[in-house]
Amino acid sequence: SFVIDLQNLQNLNNIRNLKNLDNLESLEVELQHLDKLIDEKNNSAVSHESTGFSVERALQQLERQIQKFEEGDFNIKLHNKKIFINRRYEVEEASWSEASPGVYVYRKTLDGAADEDMQLDLSFGNINIVGTDSEDGEIVLQATGNVDNPDRLKENLLINIARNDNRTSFAVSSNQQPSISDRINLEATITVPRHTNFEANTAGGHITVNHLKGNQQLVTAGGHIALDDFDGTATAKTSGGHITGKQISGDISFQTSGGHIKIEQASGILKLRTGGGHITGKQINGEVNAKTSGGNISAEIDSIEGPLEFSTSAGNISLLLPRSINADITAHGTQTSIDNSFNFQGTQTKGKIEGTINGGGIPITAHCGYGNVSVKTND
Repeated sequence: SFVIDLQNLQNLNNIRNLKNLDNLESLEVELQHLDKLIDEKNNSAVSHESTGFSVERALQQLERQIQKFEEGDFNIKLHNKKIFINRRYEVEEASWSEASPGVYVYRKTLDGAADEDMQLDLSFGNINIVGTDSEDGEIVLQATGNVDNPDRLKENLLINIARNDNRTSFAVSSNQQPSISDRINLEATITVPRHTNFEANTAGGHITVNHLKGNQQLVTAGGHIALDDFDGTATAKTSGGHITGKQISGDISFQTSGGHIKIEQASGILKLRTGGGHITGKQINGEVNAKTSGGNISAEIDSIEGPLEFSTSAGNISLLLPRSINADITAHGTQTSIDNSFNFQGTQTKGKIEGTINGGGIPITAHCGYGNVSVKTND
């Protein structure tokens, strides 16, 4: 399975995945046409209004094309300007099956998942969590690598499912020494109702979350974490990977020991921590507390509903703020600067800015232990 982001086709680099999928040639043609229109919209001298209309019309044509595949070998959905493509396989329920040469699948239906919280623990491997409008769910494990038959997976992987007090727990671990994790790649895809509260843990893989609400707790010991189209409460922690969030809102907490944090189209209360990476934010609305021990911070703020706090021990801070913002601002750094177009009242020296914008309001603080602070307008 894979996802095609129609807003970021990147010259169809990810369309190359379609080369290995039979009977999807016409879908590829539609995507190529759409990519051309998007490129024209972004780069052409013609008006965005006319090219935007062409893009929307191409999306409608693409959706009609996708509907033709509903009864075929693929499950293809267009949602939020993304295409989700999954090949259909006939596999036995709750048992390892060889879906195609070298690809082994375990599938378990989760009836009535809408009434339950979910917990997934992997001793190794990647986790994908996808929200749907269905009241039921399912979990699919896919294994590839140095394994020659499904019986070997049954012998080496321990799968435990438990349901207690409206909570379903699913755990996968290796019951052999040395661990089978050295020989196979494991990926778990969980499909659940959108409002499901989820707790996901993996000791050595990536975690992706798409189209969910509710309360999410995501922990990985060494991989990346990505949230897309999320609304609710989310805590994401990784010991050595990057964290990204797009179209997210609510009470959000991201923490990584050594990776970058990147968010886009975010609102609510955002708490961002990294031990040694950069923090980048675009189209932010709400309240932000961002801190890095050894990287740069770049934030484009559309509107604020609470304090904005930025801190780095050894890096630069770059803020883009609306000219009409009402704020009390304090900034410290090796060098500091604020755009003259702001209605700023206060004091400004080489290493310090302190005063008000448009008479004052919500506090904004930026502190660099060793680095520069620049405050500019995004209008």
